[in-house]
This record gives sequence, structure tokens and C-alpha cells, in this order.
Amino acid sequence: MGAILFTYYHVDKWGNLVAVDLLPYIVAAVVSIVLICCVVSLVRRVLANPFHYPYFVERFDVSGRRNVKIDDLIDRFMLEPANWEKIVAERSYIQEWKAQQEEYLKTCSLRKRRERQYAETLDDAHAFQFVTCREQTRYRQRNYVKTSYKVSVDDSVMAVSWDWVVNRRNRLAAINDEATLRDYHARNQRKLMTKQLREQIARRDNYTCQMCGKYMPDGVGLHIDHIVPVARGGKTVPSNLQVLCSKCNGRKGAR
Repeated sequence: MGAILFTYYHVDKWGNLVAVDLLPYIVAAVVSIVLICCVVSLVRRVLANPFHYPYFVERFDVSGRRNVKIDDLIDRFMLEPANWEKIVAERSYIQEWKAQQEEYLKTCSLRKRRERQYAETLDDAHAFQFVTCREQTRYRQRNYVKTSYKVSVDDSVMAVSWDWVVNRRNRLAAINDEATLRDYHARNQRKLMTKQLREQIARRDNYTCQMCGKYMPDGVGLHIDHIVPVARGGKTVPSNLQVLCSKCNGRKGAR
């Protein structure tokens, strides 16, 4: 039966019925197609761009939060010494990667094509990428049973250059790394006086009035005072805050 399927019959010029076995031709055609596909695939791989820019990517999970300011998150990230070291290390890696690729270009085949592909890959203006992401609940149904599962979805992206990162870090250093730039320049400084910041200053000053020396371990009568008043441009940062007792705070306010 199989032989009949691959047999072609025709009548020759003498009127004889001739059977021609098509199987060898079919096999040859299939082999040719496979070889052509392999060659095309190989050519594509050879011509494809081999360069992949080593972006620095940091993700911030902002699930359940509203009105998130990504520049504020970046500042808080960079204020941590270990995180800044990660950024600097990535900068060094990018520079090393670029040096390696430039050495490769000197001796590679298809040099002009590779040089063009390398130039297209370079993206120093967006080397450092900061991404906010949120967890979303999704559902799948199987056998009439619906089950939920979580996925992380990117919300926004801020891609910046090394120069931008350094400039931002220098501006944070100029305010002694005490706050994010958004908080430092906020109009309503009093809203920045959080419970956590109050406790931080109280612990730093050992629950002791910085004017009369009264010790208030139970927190009764303990006030957190702006050394330079907010009305005169004072900031809600640790260096401008101190512990005062209620009496000393009252005297200062009466001046």
C-alpha cells in the first residue's frame, strides 16, 4: 500500500503504462528543505546582533501604595551605602564590558556590521533603570474551580544616565544625606515629622532635654523641636531637630 502511494503512472510514447517510484524524489526534496532551513537559521545566527547592553535594573515593590514618586524611591535607595556601592560596581562593569567589546571589534569577522550593531546597542543615556512594580491578583479556572495567583507587573520606569545618578547623589550629599530631595524641599515641613523620626531623635538625644538636661525616659513632656524654626526655613531633618522638655520648648517659643 505504501509503495502505491509514492508511485506515479504514466503512458510512454509507445503506449506502455510505466510506473515511476516517487519516494527517492520526495526524500531528496525533504532533505533539501531541511538543509535550506538549517543554513538560513545559521546565517541568521551569524548575522544577529551579539551585543547586549548590561543595564542596571532595580525594582521597587509599591503594591498597595498611591501617589508614588519614583525619584523619591531612587533617593532612598541611593542613601543606603550598600546600594550606592551596587550602582558604582555596575558602572565599573559597564565600562569593562565596553572595553571588551571594543577589543573584540578589532579582530572580528563582519567588522563593519558588528561595529554598526555595537553602536546601535550602546545606551549609556538609559544605563540605570529604576522600575516600580505592583502585585496583581489573577485567576485561573480548571475543572470548574477558580484559583487565584499573584503576578508582579511593572508600573513605571525611570531610565537615567551615570551623570544623572552622580548629580543626584551629590545633591543628596550636599544636604548630609538626611532626607530625599523631595522631602528636603517640601513646602510643608511639619508633615514630615513622622512617629519614626520622633523616636529616632529621642533615642539619639537619649530622651534628654538639650537645654536644661532633663531626662525623660517615659516620654512625658518630651518635645521634638526644630532648631531653626520652619517659619525661618528650617528643615525637618535630624541635624535640625533636638529634644526639649515642655518648659524649655515653651521658653524658646516665647522668644
